[in-house]
Amino acid sequence: MNRSPSDITGHVPLRARWSIKGPAPREYIDAVNYPPLVARLLYNRGIAIGQVQSFIDPDLQREEDLFGLPDAATAVQRINQALLRGETIGVFGDFDVDGVTATVVIREALTWLGAKTIPYIPNRFTQGHGLHASGVGWLRDHGATLVITCDCGISDLAEADKAASLGVDLIVTDHHVPLARLPKAVAVVNAKRSDNRYPYTEFAGVGIAYKLMQALYHGRRDYSRLEALLELVALGSVADMVALTGENRRFVQKGLRVLNGTGRPGLRALIRISGLTPGSITSADIAWALGPRINSSGRIDDAAMSLRLLETTSLEEGERLAAELDAINSQRQQLTAEVYERVAAEVAVQAGRPLLFAADESYPEGVIGLVAGKVSKEYYRPAFVITIDDDLCRGSSRSIPEFDLARALEQCSDLLVSFGGHPMAAGFAVTRENLPVLEECLVKLASRELDGLELRPRLDIDAEVQLKTLGGKSYQLTRLLEPFGQENPEPVFLSRGVEVIECRSIRNHEKWTSLRLRQGGVVCDAVDFRTLRGPDDIPRLIDVVYNLRLRRWSGEDVLQAHILDLVPSTIH
Repeated sequence: MNRSPSDITGHVPLRARWSIKGPAPREYIDAVNYPPLVARLLYNRGIAIGQVQSFIDPDLQREEDLFGLPDAATAVQRINQALLRGETIGVFGDFDVDGVTATVVIREALTWLGAKTIPYIPNRFTQGHGLHASGVGWLRDHGATLVITCDCGISDLAEADKAASLGVDLIVTDHHVPLARLPKAVAVVNAKRSDNRYPYTEFAGVGIAYKLMQALYHGRRDYSRLEALLELVALGSVADMVALTGENRRFVQKGLRVLNGTGRPGLRALIRISGLTPGSITSADIAWALGPRINSSGRIDDAAMSLRLLETTSLEEGERLAAELDAINSQRQQLTAEVYERVAAEVAVQAGRPLLFAADESYPEGVIGLVAGKVSKEYYRPAFVITIDDDLCRGSSRSIPEFDLARALEQCSDLLVSFGGHPMAAGFAVTRENLPVLEECLVKLASRELDGLELRPRLDIDAEVQLKTLGGKSYQLTRLLEPFGQENPEPVFLSRGVEVIECRSIRNHEKWTSLRLRQGGVVCDAVDFRTLRGPDDIPRLIDVVYNLRLRRWSGEDVLQAHILDLVPSTIH
């Protein structure tokens, strides 16, 4: 039987605060020349009047100076030198979707220019995140004199020093926040450097890799060839949950076009085995279907499998690798659920603390980040989950907007062997001896920074509407805002006084429900995977918050509400 978190720990999920955003000003509606509901959605996302058309159609964005990125010109010069000399170039990528896609982007772009490249993806379980001297040494031993990192390296100062001592030139491409000192390298290409002149900074690692390849191809006749790689940029950007604003939005929108007609045998097989339909793949499909499968090999086995899937030209190998990744992903899901139960039981006694911390020898490193994310969401607290080893403990953390993980780990850096990440997600390594001191340090930081705050999730609602206002053309116009993702969320609506005319469990899952809703003569299908209420716990008259999506039923497209929250209605 599937159990909800409250079944496991006795903890009742925190009810979200509903925050209903106001309407767009009349002058905004008049200026953007879209219906009031669409104008409201644009206004809620902070899209200025002068940016609306380029937001709707990212092809209208102007091309920025590629060499505004720090060290881009130096990196291009060194790569061109390697091309002229016939040097072997090592490409050192991280083992998640972002790192793997960035590795393929750089390898393919360089190969088209005649370069010989060698990839290296570290093993999560024996090496962990980031640049490793052993990997650089392996690349050097296989002929590489230049190594380009992908999605890693910015905080690996000792490893960069070691690479230099090995006689290897290093180019770092990364999107994580730099430390006070940059790694020793020929070039460090990172839009978050303090001396960055590029106007957009929120790229994923694959986005930085692509920008560097754009700079390399600048002025070449085959510059447009790079657009074929945007499907990889879309995969890595969505999976890494970077903001889908500005240039990222353009990358993902154009990348989805490529992905929907992809010629990569491995991706075509993965799309098919994921139950997706070529031609209708969205950013949500990357986030919930393709990304987790590509990520699964690095979490359970070896990320080199995902690298081969993306690079293979063999139909047979593509089918085999897609099937293996699908099976590994199922294993990953089961393992995550099992570990979550153990972690949830451990943190249940910490519910009064501002920060949750769980460490044990039995927690598999490959899923601790996923488990930390579930714990953080459930309790609305920063959550740290650590796997303990004899000497070195590896941890993963997920946070809430009120607490910056990257800054917190930097303040505890004297206790850490290594660390890196973002404000909302970070990883680290710590000795077993320092583990309890680290917990104490982090709890003190969280107590200071979160003191006096109401720690409860907020559910931002775009508009309160009647069901009848969202049909047909209105719904289609809201899809102008796609692709949805971080900082451009799917529209959220609230309808009050909605009657529940049917309600039943889905696939014998006690806490998932299928509903039929009625308001003012309009009937709408709905599903509820979020509130964890059984059919007997859902009132007959509700105020309901939801996204609206199309689903295919008997050959027709039908609107379906995906419920985010609901309460008994006071409207009669």
